[in-house]
Amino acid sequence: MPVRIRPAEPSAAEIAALAKLRHDAFFVGSDRSLEQDRSELESFVRNQGYEIALVAEDGGRLAGTCLFVREEIDPLHDVSPWLAGLVVAPEFRGQGIGRSLVQAVEAHARTVGCERLHLYTSSAEGLYASLGWQVVERIGDGDEPSVLMAKDL
Repeated sequence: MPVRIRPAEPSAAEIAALAKLRHDAFFVGSDRSLEQDRSELESFVRNQGYEIALVAEDGGRLAGTCLFVREEIDPLHDVSPWLAGLVVAPEFRGQGIGRSLVQAVEAHARTVGCERLHLYTSSAEGLYASLGWQVVERIGDGDEPSVLMAKDL
């Protein structure tokens, strides 16, 4: 069965699974708690429309997620909108799921009238570049430098 990409559902079980996947990928060791992310994600999913949380599932199992948002949590740049929070569950990595999620967010952005999309990454510049994203600015040179990238849709 192929991977299915769909909008996140506001069920407690799905929100909890998405929050855990996101927290493990982005927020372990930070001040952002799993409960805080779960609560904010639940509110976000219940109010989807222009902004959206997409889920990749494989055989009914959560394989990954990605967001399309107006604003980043801590934006360093005053641009909008954003592809944010791309994460693929470890057991599903290397199967093209990240690529599929990015393409699904791009498609959604086009349907809501966006002409340019932005993202930050510290670890997936190659993936995004292979999908036509361009480096706008390199940020920091410390432990985890990142890059601002953009794509004209």
